[in-house]
Amino acid sequence: MQHSASLQSEHSVRHQSTLLRAVLRIMLVFSLLIGALNVFVFNAYLIASFNFISFAAAALLLLYFNDEAKLNRTSWLACLAVIFNVVMFINIAEGQNYSVLWVMIVPPIVFFLLGRRMGALLSALLFAYTVYFIAQQIDQPQPETLGLGAVLNVLEVCIALWFIYRFYEGSRETAYRELKLQSITDKLTSLYNRSHLDTLLSDLQVRMQSGALKQACIVIIDIDHFKEINDQFGHIQGDKILQNAARQLREFTRERALIGRWGGEEFLLILPNFTLTEARDYCEQLRKGIAATKHFQNLTLTMSFGVADYNPNKSIEQALIQADRALYCAKENGRNRVELATA
Repeated sequence: MQHSASLQSEHSVRHQSTLLRAVLRIMLVFSLLIGALNVFVFNAYLIASFNFISFAAAALLLLYFNDEAKLNRTSWLACLAVIFNVVMFINIAEGQNYSVLWVMIVPPIVFFLLGRRMGALLSALLFAYTVYFIAQQIDQPQPETLGLGAVLNVLEVCIALWFIYRFYEGSRETAYRELKLQSITDKLTSLYNRSHLDTLLSDLQVRMQSGALKQACIVIIDIDHFKEINDQFGHIQGDKILQNAARQLREFTRERALIGRWGGEEFLLILPNFTLTEARDYCEQLRKGIAATKHFQNLTLTMSFGVADYNPNKSIEQALIQADRALYCAKENGRNRVELATA
């Protein structure tokens, strides 16, 4: 549970960081474009000055936000910059040309960057201010608002919201995929973790029982003398050696097999549609490839393999027990070898 919470927290921070950079880039582009329009089309120099202030603020915040330790502070500054620019624009424009529509870009930004509680509070305060501001205009003569300025305000708000929600959804989907991947991955070796291996074995059993799969083999692999490696080089270097070994296993088995960390220095290899003889030959190639590789300080690793077949006449548990016994035989017979399970 703690690991799952840690993963969610890590992805939440990354998700928020992605959104923050997206919001700042949108501020940067829109402030510059709208400021240019206010200068060259409407001669609205005062409004343009606030647009250029927002442009400068977004640029400075992008430069300032160079690590996640500044995430909360930068998020607050970005939200305050957006709110300031929106409020000043509405006041200077006196609510004309649908300028009040700009308040609609604030809720998604503050909710995404500051969370539900602060997002709700700031949005409510801004909406209350907007309603108050409009109420003050009721008794005043209202000028014609259906002009070019109104069209541009509506268009710009719609485009801004489109970009904000597009970036949010893209970031959310990416974060979800990464979280899902990490939930099934062993953190040290980047192979499948024990929990996902259990799921894969259950799926294998269902396919076998349904007739979709006729045969398979299960292999338990153990790094020989790994305790001595840790004792000699230390656990940090031992972890690096374990990672290198896992990388080799993943690269070799990428196309035809499923590989995961079973526990400690043990790995589980699932070989769908393999006969026992094919699995033995496959593991022999893998064993030789591992033994021929040089690691830290020219260290060579060897691995022992216990291979068991799996068919409709036995359960997954029986196949695992047989593979484990075969592994024990491999170690008893000198290690660095492949042993087949006996019935």
